[in-house]
Amino acid sequence: MQYNIVLKDNREKAYKTFVWFLFFLHIVAAAFFALNTIDKNIRLGIYIVLGFYVLISGLYFILRKRKKAFETFSLTMALFYANFWLKHVGAIALFIFGAIFLFADVMQRRKSRLLFSEKGIKVTKAFKTVFHAWSEMQNVILKDGILTVDFKSNKIIQAEITEEAFVLNEKEFNSFCISQLEQTA
Repeated sequence: MQYNIVLKDNREKAYKTFVWFLFFLHIVAAAFFALNTIDKNIRLGIYIVLGFYVLISGLYFILRKRKKAFETFSLTMALFYANFWLKHVGAIALFIFGAIFLFADVMQRRKSRLLFSEKGIKVTKAFKTVFHAWSEMQNVILKDGILTVDFKSNKIIQAEITEEAFVLNEKEFNSFCISQLEQTA
């Protein structure tokens, strides 16, 4: 028998802060380019881009309660950033921005998972996967949507599980864990 549990993401705030940091960094960079350029057409284009930044951020604040508002905002802004960097700095700056943005997006979308089986617990995080045998555990319990994994080494993993994992029968899961812990004791 196996139980696959996905933990709630607690990195969302950090991701949003990073996207806002990129947003304000681009506003400063665009303002810097606008102030230091001699060509009036380029300056006007940068002012138009700055206006779009302000308009889109205003729309976000109006619509931010909707389900996919932040994802739409960050993707739209990424397209504007990409255009800005390609047009005013070059392809290398566009590549660097794209790599940073994609890395942050991939990291934000990856979920921490725990796979419980007869062999042990496989913990999959953003950068690594670790396997722990049942003999390393002191206690494992799921109660009211909070999973607690207590190691014999005094290390503890405690986190909320996602709503999708709530379909899991807590009694069955806890019974499974107790039986696995008793077999290794």
